[in-house]
Amino acid sequence: MRFQPRVLMVPLLSLVLAAAPALAAPPPPSEPVVAILPFGKVSPEVLERVARELQARMRVQVRFEPQRELPKEAFHAPRRRWRAEKLLEAIDADPPKGAWKVVAVTEAEISTTKEDIPDWGIAGLGSMSGLSCVVSTHIYRKHSKTREALLRRVGDLVVHEFGHTLGFDHCETEGCVMADAKGKAIKSADRSTGHYCARCLGLLSAEDRARVKPAPEE
Repeated sequence: MRFQPRVLMVPLLSLVLAAAPALAAPPPPSEPVVAILPFGKVSPEVLERVARELQARMRVQVRFEPQRELPKEAFHAPRRRWRAEKLLEAIDADPPKGAWKVVAVTEAEISTTKEDIPDWGIAGLGSMSGLSCVVSTHIYRKHSKTREALLRRVGDLVVHEFGHTLGFDHCETEGCVMADAKGKAIKSADRSTGHYCARCLGLLSAEDRARVKPAPEE
């Protein structure tokens, strides 16, 4: 009689131990979605480069959204530009469903207010630790002699503005993609390594740091 319970408990204990590893190690979370949103007509080649640059640096899923028209409330008539902060507000008011971050891309000229300059032309704007950023190909189309130079510079810009959504401010580390262009978007893009420096990465939470792919060895 005393033997029977012992026989029954051995399989029971074995089942519990066999199940324990599965209970202790839940499946890894799925990669978050970054939505790429065209504002107005945008070259498919540019959109594909944006996706490539993001996936080269981040462990994310990239999803292309249907084109949206530039919101009328963002138009700045005096200089026929589009206010970048209003573009971000429009995205935040109606974000793509299920997106962790949103990267808007436009060929239109964009601007914002900088210090005492009410209408400062820019290549991109990112919401600090926020949902969205917007990049424009306008400046690079004007000053890039080759298509590859244009795409490389736009790719660098995307990584920079996306970094703001991660919480990165401008960085003084030489070569860091988060360097402040200081009104010289072309020179800044050409000096950039295209990657976040160790100082910037050290500011991330463990969760967000795990989403950043390591830079390739030089």
